[in-house]
Amino acid sequence: MKQHKNFDELAFDQSNSPLPSSNSNPDTSNLKYWFSRLKVGQKIGIGYGLLLSIAVLGTSIGFLIADHYQKQAQKREEAAIEELYQMYQLKTIVFRVRTNQHKLILYMDQPKRWQGQYALLLKYVEQAKQVWFEFKANYSIENPIIYDSVIEQKAVHRLLQTHKGFDTYLQRTEALFRGNNPHQLSPNEVKAGQTQLFNFMHSSSMFMIDDFLDDITNLVEVISEEYQQAKWELRRAEKLRLYVIIGSLSLSIAIATLLAIYTSRTIAHPIQTVTHVAQQVIEESNFDLQAPITTNDEVGILAASLNRLILEVQQLIKVQTDANEQLEVYSQVLEEKVCERTRELNDKNISLELALDELRRTQAQLVETAKNDQKKTNN
Repeated sequence: MKQHKNFDELAFDQSNSPLPSSNSNPDTSNLKYWFSRLKVGQKIGIGYGLLLSIAVLGTSIGFLIADHYQKQAQKREEAAIEELYQMYQLKTIVFRVRTNQHKLILYMDQPKRWQGQYALLLKYVEQAKQVWFEFKANYSIENPIIYDSVIEQKAVHRLLQTHKGFDTYLQRTEALFRGNNPHQLSPNEVKAGQTQLFNFMHSSSMFMIDDFLDDITNLVEVISEEYQQAKWELRRAEKLRLYVIIGSLSLSIAIATLLAIYTSRTIAHPIQTVTHVAQQVIEESNFDLQAPITTNDEVGILAASLNRLILEVQQLIKVQTDANEQLEVYSQVLEEKVCERTRELNDKNISLELALDELRRTQAQLVETAKNDQKKTNN
């Protein structure tokens, strides 16, 4: 008991003794000294924490960069879709206004049908005013937008500057058809009104509307090309997103792997040193060797314990010889018991295999009997 007490005290004293100083950088020395005083579990925990932090941080940065480019491409695509939809609304409503104008001229001698068609015309005119107002508001100087290209900017500018009289055209349309309501006109006035409306439909205003539709069509083509470009950029951004994520993940894994190797070596090197000394003592029977104590953790305590054990072994060689002889006798007895137990297990395995074969045959017979019974039942 006295020897064990001294042994524990020696291990404790040696494990808590200050490590030898080196000529390395003070910050590096302090870091190594702090790391050497940690327990093995703490070192492993810090290593895992660093690995996880690097992996999460690297992957998160990759996701953020990739999402940034993808969102920009998506915004351009969405803007192009909204512009195309607005152009579609404007073009459609202009066509509806023109179509209803022609119908109203034809229905001048059918007041009831004219009244219903006139209500649709007023509805379409109001919609055209609203769509045109929203278009001008979106592309106005007070509410500027970021044009996707110079071509689009020129097309929008031409549409806004060339067709400022579109509001006037809509107002004149309302006034002319309101003033030529067949319910309020005599047959002769209906003919005159029909002629007036017919002349209006073939006046310079209608040529202006044709040019207006052509300019809208041109703008739609420009925006369509930009939409295709935006779709291509979105696909490229998605590929870039994938590459960035894979790259950041690969880089994080590489850094984490290097850090893991370094941490593992830092933790494993003292253990390997102690193991090497222990193996050398065993192989060479050189009990003058001592394991170096480089850390103050469990490995340092282990090295101190090994050193004390080596000293104790020198005094126990004779006792060990007697113990080895006794151990050999025990080993022979144990070997015989193991052989006997092995034979018993082999016998039991054979019995189990026979029983299993019998069970399989019985199962097959039961299945065959069930099939025969089923056939009889069906017959």
